[in-house]
Amino acid sequence: MPLGLSDNLFQRVVSALLLLPPVLGAVYMGGYWFAALLALGGALMMLEWCSLTGGQGPVAKVGSVALLILMIAAQMSGQFPSITIFFAFLTSLALLGCVLIGNNSSRIGWLLTGIAYVAFPIAALWWVRAGPGGLWVLWILLVVWATDVGGYFAGKGIGGPKLAPRVSPKKTWAGLIGGMVLSAVVSYLMNVIYPFTENPVAVTVAAAFLAVWAQVGDLLESAIKRHFGVKDSGGLIPGHGGLLDRVDGLVFVAPAVVVLFFLAPLFGFE
Repeated sequence: MPLGLSDNLFQRVVSALLLLPPVLGAVYMGGYWFAALLALGGALMMLEWCSLTGGQGPVAKVGSVALLILMIAAQMSGQFPSITIFFAFLTSLALLGCVLIGNNSSRIGWLLTGIAYVAFPIAALWWVRAGPGGLWVLWILLVVWATDVGGYFAGKGIGGPKLAPRVSPKKTWAGLIGGMVLSAVVSYLMNVIYPFTENPVAVTVAAAFLAVWAQVGDLLESAIKRHFGVKDSGGLIPGHGGLLDRVDGLVFVAPAVVVLFFLAPLFGFE
């Protein structure tokens, strides 16, 4: 294996190099290009969710993807009065899904929860790109990627006590701290190269805390996979598993950044 890389790590590097250009290109172009990326990503995520949670036939899969895209299209076109109302609607959908799961209506419950789970980050990314701008979307992506990279290498290199052994046996506290540190460093360096905020200290600190939140998203997806007895959500991305495996941190971080923008006067996040 080149440079002594493990087979899995080599696959991760190659997959990242292949995926980065179209993703960053769509973020830069914005508009229909970015909308197309989000629509494609949302559809693939929803199909993976249906396969992961089981019991979803072709009609449910097609219907949930169609409903997801219609909801996102309505939000993008301004049919929902505000992102706040849309987030409240998705929260209600997720809570209803959880109630149904708890009351033995698991098939429809997992379906509704999945629609909210996928729609949250897509709506958030579109809102950030259309408002604060593309550099903020890039920052969100870098925070998530740095969390993954820092966590991977710190966890492998340092090891130590496990973070949540019953949910994800390989994750360590060292990995969490490594992800926080690299996320903060990358955030600071990005603002040096492309000044996108007047308060670099606030976004650097926010990056470190968002790394923790990304890890929560990672652990939640791990818990769901463990519940259904599967290792990966799919096999779409070599070295990473499915798309849901790759964006589990982004699912949590993107909506959190929208919340931070609304709380900007309190924290200087602007």
